[in-house]
Amino acid sequence: MLNKMFERLGVGGLKVETVVDNHEVRPGGQITGNMIISGGASEWNCDGLIVELQTLCLVKMTDGETVPKMVVMANSAICPGRILPGSEQNMPFVIEVPLTTPVTGGVTRSVITTRLDLEMAVDPTDHDPVTILPTDEMKAVLDSVAAQGFRSCAADAQYQHQRSVPIRQDFDFRPTGELQSRIHELEVSFAQNNETVNVTLTVDRKLDNRGEREAFFTIMKGQTDPEAVSAAVKGAMVTLTR
Repeated sequence: MLNKMFERLGVGGLKVETVVDNHEVRPGGQITGNMIISGGASEWNCDGLIVELQTLCLVKMTDGETVPKMVVMANSAICPGRILPGSEQNMPFVIEVPLTTPVTGGVTRSVITTRLDLEMAVDPTDHDPVTILPTDEMKAVLDSVAAQGFRSCAADAQYQHQRSVPIRQDFDFRPTGELQSRIHELEVSFAQNNETVNVTLTVDRKLDNRGEREAFFTIMKGQTDPEAVSAAVKGAMVTLTR
């Protein structure tokens, strides 16, 4: 809640509470909720409240160091306007979750936070955790990779503003069984739009001095048939392990 912020601005008693309807969402979906604004002891004209979806990413700094930072993925602005003493307003909001939003896992996490549309007007305690689930297509690919003899070990998201798509999330897998002698690590990443999902598989074969190799395939949105997805994953794996 932003109560302390309003107190610092001299608007005693004014309260803002953000209530999120759905705490689980997939990239491309929506987060909805309501902002409940209770008037304080005096009248207040509020030009803007902003609800943000933020995700913890590994951000590469100008000096080359990588540090964890919260990155704004999307937001929704609300203009309550004139707030009378003792009044209560219930204002709905909708946040469109971008397809590039990283999936929750490992150190990667997302929160909904609320702030005033004023510099530094942020309450750091006003965080409402949300879980970003993989899309059906992503889940089908990740399940297929696991079925090939790999176990999930990390899902870090990296942010670099110089890239055309600043955020990239790599799902890291370690091999089991006989694959351990040939592959050190497998990374899976996705680039999706409203029609297709482009999948990149990268294997680290440094243990046999052959370095990294990449393979690519594309599936259509809605293509989640286990046999079809498994065939695409197996085809990529054949290319990577030759």
